[in-house]
Formats: sequence, C-alpha cells, structure tokens
Amino acid sequence: MARVWAYGIAAAGLALAGCGPMALPEAEELCAEAVAPKAPLSGEGRMGIASDGNFHSDIDLTFNLGAAGDPGVAYANCVRARAGQAPSRPYYDVGGRR
Repeated sequence: MARVWAYGIAAAGLALAGCGPMALPEAEELCAEAVAPKAPLSGEGRMGIASDGNFHSDIDLTFNLGAAGDPGVAYANCVRARAGQAPSRPYYDVGGRR
C-alpha cells in the first residue's frame, strides 16, 4: 500500500513539473517563430476533367493580414508568459533577424 502512495505522489510531482515555466532559450526560440512574419498570400489550385467527363476545380487560398503592432513587443510578451522572465536578447537579435 505504501508503494501505491509513493508512485501516486511521484506521478503527481512529474505532472505538476510540466506546468512550470520553460527554459528561457526554448521560450525565446518558440516565441520568435510564433511572431515571425508569414507569407501574405499562399494557396493552391487544381482543375481538370475527371474520367466521367465532368470538369472539376478547387481553389484554396490563405490570407495573412499580419499582426498589428510591433513584433518585438509581441515576442517579449510571449517570452514573459512562457518563461516567467524578460527575454535575454531582443527579437531582432534572435535567429539572425535584422
């Protein structure tokens, strides 16, 4: 019976350890990727004639209107939320961004 309690307490400790803040370098890298500029327009299109003789077409477009504001501020806020502390370097110095 004592072993069951010990295993339960150990499992609870491991589960709660995952809820804490992450390491600062990991948070900086994840947040830099999250706020990095994306392509403004992307998509794909298909069209053709099927074996039954019917014409088929399909268009899938993705629009990225961008986030309002400074990505450096969004990066700093993201790092604080994930790591519990301010970033060690500004957004424009992470990953060779300039």
